[in-house]
Amino acid sequence: MKTILVPTDFSEPSLYGLEFAAELARRSKASLHLFNAVLIAGYYYTGDPSAMGGTPAEIMMQDFGEGYKKTALSRLKSLSTKPYLKGIKVTYSCETALNIHNCIIDEAYKVKAGIIVMGSRGAGNLKTIVLGSNAERVVRFSTIPVVVIPARVKAAAMKKMVFASDFKDEANAIFPFVKQFAKLFGSELHLLKVVTMDQFSRTRDDEKLLQDFSRKYGGGFVTSLYNDYMKEEGILNYASRQHASLIAIGTHGKRGLSRFFSEDVSEGIVRLSGLPILIVNLKKFTSKNGIF
Repeated sequence: MKTILVPTDFSEPSLYGLEFAAELARRSKASLHLFNAVLIAGYYYTGDPSAMGGTPAEIMMQDFGEGYKKTALSRLKSLSTKPYLKGIKVTYSCETALNIHNCIIDEAYKVKAGIIVMGSRGAGNLKTIVLGSNAERVVRFSTIPVVVIPARVKAAAMKKMVFASDFKDEANAIFPFVKQFAKLFGSELHLLKVVTMDQFSRTRDDEKLLQDFSRKYGGGFVTSLYNDYMKEEGILNYASRQHASLIAIGTHGKRGLSRFFSEDVSEGIVRLSGLPILIVNLKKFTSKNGIF
């Protein structure tokens, strides 16, 4: 059975991610795995650790970790009984870690998750996303698709989704997944190419590029060209004007978000958006990773 990983710190914003994940699970017939990770700060020995046995610091950290995990597992159990999770298979786990974002990614691989869904604290401040800046690192390093949810989302409102790309060869690796994702919610899918002055391209050429791409995947998509000073602004402005419900983009992973456009495009597209963002790794995503 395909699995959706939902990291949580039990905050209200993290529940936005859980609610969306529940709807996604229901529509894709997937199961949910709730996961809580807590950062255990490293400590240093003042002498030879091999001669010291268990130090007070080591014992204290172990006791704290076990105590936290016991409490967290109890809270995860309670969370798994939310009314909107009824009928969905839900499992949960908790780990202590020196590195939270790696812990989340490792857990996703461990449970064979097809997608990670994370709640956030809203537009303009990705660094305060649930679990702190670790979510930004999860997005950057994960080869598994990630959905960032900045506010409560109603499935009925998911009427339009925007896939922003330059529509070069790499886009073909992830578009079937994006298309299926939109289909789950019955969303109209917009193919968007943003043109800026420093990366000018002819309208005629871009129109053909979009038409060919659309035709390759069966057509029926809205194709749009949008001019703006910066590509991040173009994506956000277009999505706003269209009253879009979600933006889908690709990433090159460690090189940073949205670099499939150009080296000048920063992670601001995710940081500034008040809409849910679906991020898929352009180079490492394969269809077997998917939840469909």
